[in-house]
Amino acid sequence: MNKTISNLLLTALVTLLYIVGIELIGAWSRIVESFEFENYFEYYLLIQGALQTLAVFIFIYFARNRTFKKLIEKTDVKWYFIAFTLGISFVYLQSPLKWVYNLLFGTEYFINYDLGGLSGLWNINIISSVLLIPIGEELFFRRYIQDRLQKKTNYILAIIFASLMFALLHSPYLNLLIEDFHQTWHLTYLTFFGGLLSGLIYYKSKSIGPSIIFHIFWNLTALII
Repeated sequence: MNKTISNLLLTALVTLLYIVGIELIGAWSRIVESFEFENYFEYYLLIQGALQTLAVFIFIYFARNRTFKKLIEKTDVKWYFIAFTLGISFVYLQSPLKWVYNLLFGTEYFINYDLGGLSGLWNINIISSVLLIPIGEELFFRRYIQDRLQKKTNYILAIIFASLMFALLHSPYLNLLIEDFHQTWHLTYLTFFGGLLSGLIYYKSKSIGPSIIFHIFWNLTALII
């Protein structure tokens, strides 16, 4: 039991360092501003996503004894199809989740399903949201956090705890740092369930590839709808 708690605390600490690292990486925009570069903000999300993902690859490289060998294990192609289907479907499954959230917290979140985000697909920053960020987050939360816990605890606890850490990344922690920042726990709530699905896909397929596909099409569908 003590070893289990130690491993959970360690992965929680690494996640907190990951979050701090993301915020520190975001400081690049302040440096650019000091040089008075024009229009850099038009590519902010793309650059930020690229830097975050690069940092994750560097971390994974050293965490795996300086190798990328077998980073994405081979698996049955059916898991990619399942991941693709669940990635698209999860946005629609969010409606009942939102009903529960609204009931618990007295909010009025809902989804229009009007495909209003189609026009935004032409924005180059979308590469960050639907490709770079999903790759980086899945490598960290599934390939590192969940995989590490699966080897030291049971898989159910590993999936749940990795999902909690994934949700923590999307929590409104900036409310504590920025006075006028008033984000809710809504996104945290949804990402926890998304993390459970991704974690289950990773566990069953034994490869990070399907989990990345799930995350990519989850984000893409959410942006379109």
